[in-house]
Amino acid sequence: MESAAAAAIGPDPADVRFRLRNVSAGVFLSVFCCLFYIAYYLLTWSGPHRSALVTMLGVSILGSFGLRAIPMEGLMRRPVAREAFFIGWSVSLIGLILTAMALDGGVDSPLSVALFLPLAFSSLSYPVGSMLAVGALTVATYVGDAAVQGGTSFAHAFFMASTLAIAAWMCAWQARLHASQRQELSRVSRSDPLTDCLNRRGFEERFAAELARASRDGTPLGLVLVDLDDFKQINDSRGHAAGDELLRWTVTALSAHLRPTDALGRLGGDEFALLVPGAGEQHTAALAQRLQSVLSERTPASFGLASFPLDGSDREELHQHADLDLYAVKHGRPAAPGAPGRRRELSWAAALAHAVDLRMAGHHKHSSEVGRHAVAVALRLGWPQERLERLRLAALLHDVGKVAVPEAILRKPGALDEQEMAVMRTHPATGAEMVAQIEGMEDVAEWIRHSHEHVDGSGYPDGVAGDAIPLESRILLVADAFDAMTSNRAYRDAMPAADALAELRRCAGRQFDAHLVEVLAATVEGRPVAARDVA
Repeated sequence: MESAAAAAIGPDPADVRFRLRNVSAGVFLSVFCCLFYIAYYLLTWSGPHRSALVTMLGVSILGSFGLRAIPMEGLMRRPVAREAFFIGWSVSLIGLILTAMALDGGVDSPLSVALFLPLAFSSLSYPVGSMLAVGALTVATYVGDAAVQGGTSFAHAFFMASTLAIAAWMCAWQARLHASQRQELSRVSRSDPLTDCLNRRGFEERFAAELARASRDGTPLGLVLVDLDDFKQINDSRGHAAGDELLRWTVTALSAHLRPTDALGRLGGDEFALLVPGAGEQHTAALAQRLQSVLSERTPASFGLASFPLDGSDREELHQHADLDLYAVKHGRPAAPGAPGRRRELSWAAALAHAVDLRMAGHHKHSSEVGRHAVAVALRLGWPQERLERLRLAALLHDVGKVAVPEAILRKPGALDEQEMAVMRTHPATGAEMVAQIEGMEDVAEWIRHSHEHVDGSGYPDGVAGDAIPLESRILLVADAFDAMTSNRAYRDAMPAADALAELRRCAGRQFDAHLVEVLAATVEGRPVAARDVA
């Protein structure tokens, strides 16, 4: 399973950075070598071809610095192209050294010692195969040069060639050790040290790779979150050693029922996650039921499920859906039935919201963030799963009316004038009219229409106040304002969360529902909220 995971994740970013640093080191190594050569030529100026040699080395220095101007990161991410580049670089260095030797009098030139430099550099960053290729090329070109040019004794050529061969073998061995160390460090950085499954970093990298593949190929992807029930009680009553042993057993038990292409990660504590490429909603649910039965031999566990593309189009949305599913199970409510029709609603709503967000704020996923904050507030209020999903749908679509607002207004860097504000204030009604055209979305359309009404009646488009504003709309207004203040906009930088909460509290009772402001604040600050039935 580890080899499949490594293939799916792709090139290690740390390895890419390592190779980029080696390019920089190689450039400076080449420049220093050329400078030393030039110093040697100046000290032996009476020798042959000195002007030509210095000119050649000057061009080589310019060429070396030219490599630094080339964007290399994309090349370093493609293994085949990357190794071809490094071997080509080594070939050019060997050719430069042989040319300098020829102009300086042949294989007896002291410049022949420089043939060890490409070997040393190759051992630092090349894979073993590339290192052996460079070593063989170095020995072969020296032997060939000695045979063609002559002018040296057999003993001298034999000794030099043998020394180069030994050095090449030692460098290849060192390259092998470096490769093994880098692979082990990469594995450790992605693995949980206790259970040896993927850690959070490794799982998220795998998730991103599998999601990109699923999007490209048009195939489903299942996500399963697993939370061991009462794990803290095991640690408290039987000790941490017993808890660690249970975690290791959990990974072994889960892994036994997964395919090599599946991925298992420990996100922290007693939380695990599974990726099931190619699994749709039914396949993911069947796997979760089977795994729940397996774990029940030693520990009860709660499961949360999500499936791409029905439950979301990116990692955040899929994680959120699975988290909600898991939350419902752990708190005694039935898991979301996940009717395909409702999930398709969320899928197309997410796509439409993404298009609106691109017009408004570039890469910031405002609609998804509003949905996240709104659902977090509603969870604190104890809403059932079906109502949470309808609220999330409304959050995704709350700004859809802005498709009718000119982009010059949406992205204006300064304050809007009165006429521009009048245009902007039309978007809740426009969005509601659009959503109302869809059968079964009448309630969502109403919440969108009133999502900018203020509790004191000063909002728009209808100027309703207090409890006449749907609770869903009041939640959307608080969530929308909080995300707007804590994200970068064309006219200002993002505000710290504490300052945004202070602003919400300042306007509570006039613009915002005061209790909902405190519920959001408790959610953001991670503290309990006073119980109160506002549903």
